[in-house]
Amino acid sequence: MPQAAPALHRFARKGFSLEKAIKFFFASNAGLTIVILVLIIVFLLKEGLGFFPGYRRELEVYRIAGLEFVDLSRKNLTAHEQLASVLNRAYFAEINGKCVRELKRSQEAAALFNAFSDQTSATRDLLVNNLNAGLDPSSEMLATLRENHAINSRKALAQLPATPHLTAAERAGLIDSLRTREVTATEDPPFVATLAAAYAAAQQQHAEPLAELRATIDAFESTSEDLTALVSAMTMAVTATKEAIQNADILDQDRKTLLAAAANAKHPADREKLTAAARTSLAAKPDLAGPMQALMRRKPACLAAHTTLRQACAGILNQLPATLSQPEAEHLLRAARKATPVFLAGLDQAPRQINQWRHDTPVPLTAAIRSFLTGKDWVTGGEWQDFYGILPLLVGSLMISLVALSLAIPAGVGAAIYINQFASPIEQAIVKPVIEFIQAIPSVVLGFIGILVFGTVLRDLSQLDSLAWVPGFPIEERLNIFTAGCLLALMSIPTIFSLAEDALNNVPSAYAEASDALGASRIQTSFRVIIPAAFSGILAAVLLGLGRVIGETMVVLLVAGNRIKIPDFSSGIGAFLQPSHTLTGIIAQELGEVPMGSVHYRALFVVGILLFVIVLAINATAHKFVGRTQP
Repeated sequence: MPQAAPALHRFARKGFSLEKAIKFFFASNAGLTIVILVLIIVFLLKEGLGFFPGYRRELEVYRIAGLEFVDLSRKNLTAHEQLASVLNRAYFAEINGKCVRELKRSQEAAALFNAFSDQTSATRDLLVNNLNAGLDPSSEMLATLRENHAINSRKALAQLPATPHLTAAERAGLIDSLRTREVTATEDPPFVATLAAAYAAAQQQHAEPLAELRATIDAFESTSEDLTALVSAMTMAVTATKEAIQNADILDQDRKTLLAAAANAKHPADREKLTAAARTSLAAKPDLAGPMQALMRRKPACLAAHTTLRQACAGILNQLPATLSQPEAEHLLRAARKATPVFLAGLDQAPRQINQWRHDTPVPLTAAIRSFLTGKDWVTGGEWQDFYGILPLLVGSLMISLVALSLAIPAGVGAAIYINQFASPIEQAIVKPVIEFIQAIPSVVLGFIGILVFGTVLRDLSQLDSLAWVPGFPIEERLNIFTAGCLLALMSIPTIFSLAEDALNNVPSAYAEASDALGASRIQTSFRVIIPAAFSGILAAVLLGLGRVIGETMVVLLVAGNRIKIPDFSSGIGAFLQPSHTLTGIIAQELGEVPMGSVHYRALFVVGILLFVIVLAINATAHKFVGRTQP
């Protein structure tokens, strides 16, 4: 007889099963991930899209208060100051270039003395304070302090910086003077003072033939006195007008908040109380006509000051020497000559801009969007005017990414090709885990390494005379684009390596077998068959590595220098050795310090939206290439 089917569990009879439960668990996790992503996007848009109307209002206040009018003159003053700064740098570079030996000797001796002082200052100050307190020199406490200071001094003398431009005898003599130095002494050691005096004498000697250049620069600096005084007077007036407008805006916002609260109040008494408070918070409309008329009365003086400045500067700048003898001074002189036509053109355009400016011209929303996307200034929390231009942040992110990928692509892809095609099993077992282990290093630890080790070593290396020919050397800032790019390259190598090796593994083995059958060598098979077949996957690995670099925060915040300024590209490759800031770094640095709901707060969310779109586009492009590598 056929056996009866086993009775089903009561949950099974109702349609439940373990298989369905497992499917529901994973499906719900996938759905939850999608919901979270949607919520993140909605949150970013909700907080960020309110930025542009708020920024438009700030630009409108900037115009109707007259700050924009003042900036028409202020920008020419800034250009004048920058050009004068370049000329001064050229002047001193010419002098210092001719007495570079005296300069380096004085700097090295001073650096050695300062390093000793910094390391012994704590015990020295404690000892001196107790001596000044009148303690008995034979007291036990004073003896202990002297012993501690002596121990600290011996440690400091063993860790002094190198002095390649001092002779061994000079260094030994300076160290001996520090070893026997009285603890109460405050003046510089005699040898340090002698070298400083020698450097000052050399400067004086080489400055005498440049007296005409010095007079030309001084005359150029004095040409802006009239415009500077005029701008200063206008600044005080328009600042007061802006404050009045902002106070009225705050009171109006408070009134709207009270009215909204009154509309939502449940009890009539609360509603009446809030409505009464809203009536009392009405702000008096600030007087704009009077201050604007006073500002416009200065327009003729502005026009005359610009015309006078233009004529004076054109004549003075023509008196600059044709060339200078020192390379750095010559480079700065060429930069000044290149900037001169731009500066004079700005002075030529100023009268037309001043005459055409109107305070009642509307500020469209597109002006706020354009200012955000193409602005070169990110200025927040200032007394004058806040500007939110992401161009310097975007340029900094791209330059750091370029440095990182230029180092990570050869290293990551090259390592993947070697491990996959040429390495022995022993090498594969050692090298591959080591490279992938780099991902386990916290980014903040790499930031510490960049600050304390790599950046310092690179800066010290750039001081060597034998490397003075390298563009950008010597490095002024140890925290810069190149340092951050090198550390990000180290972080992105494991990503590029792992994905590139997966792409090589995905190439069907029949390709290599066919190539071997035709008599191709191992190298020919790798570079003419395997790598071209895996090219899409390798490109996807590079794009995902770029996404990792663009989205990194901690390393760039610690190591990039955090200077919100487009690098000076006139220095060529040396621009990569300048400090910069990034999209991710500005969010991490400022988000915790801004008032919630302010224009600045919302601007950071817009930066986050832009960053989200960039990384999303990179990852989507990478996944498209990954799909092409599937067999």
